[in-house]
Amino acid sequence: MSNQLFEEFTVPKCSGKAFIVEAGHYLRVIESEGKQVAGVMFFNAHNYKEQFMAEFSGGLNYFRPPGPGKMGSHYRLGELYSKVPYENLMLTVTDNKIGDHFLGTHCSKLVMEALGAPGHRSCTDNFSDALKDFGLELEDVYSPSIMNVFANVTIDQKADGKVQIKPPRSDKGDYIEFLAEMDVLVAVSACPDDQSPMNDHVCKPIGIQIYR
Repeated sequence: MSNQLFEEFTVPKCSGKAFIVEAGHYLRVIESEGKQVAGVMFFNAHNYKEQFMAEFSGGLNYFRPPGPGKMGSHYRLGELYSKVPYENLMLTVTDNKIGDHFLGTHCSKLVMEALGAPGHRSCTDNFSDALKDFGLELEDVYSPSIMNVFANVTIDQKADGKVQIKPPRSDKGDYIEFLAEMDVLVAVSACPDDQSPMNDHVCKPIGIQIYR
């Protein structure tokens, strides 16, 4: 990609940040040190009710695959759509070498309790702090509908659908790149889960680059 770097910053470990990416700009979510999951939410920057719907996008990528030369399947999203009734294309994945992500939930108070760490910081806290800068509360958001970038999570079909969490396969410098098809508000959580293999038991920062 020959586009010009417009903005670059780091989301510190165990924290969250929200920011705007304008239509036509490229967003890169980058492994600053490796083996760190980033939870990502997307909103229409001009109508926060229009939000990325992970499950809906996964289904559309399966039943309506992207065109020739584009990436896409339920487990390797190529196109990200907003929830019903909007159903608009929000972002297109333009580079995804690692390919791992998990659609849906993020760690929360109850998840941390289940992991034996009551009171531990969670992605819920990260998103809540980040979205306040834009006047949003989590009760305004369908918060389970996120893209967990770099998450190495599988569903074992031979074990009654048991979810298996493994350390990420991503290394320092690996990234996923999105093209914003509309002005989007993006919220990123550098997942604070050091209780499970999700981040290989060590939390790290996440890098962000925006190109135009």
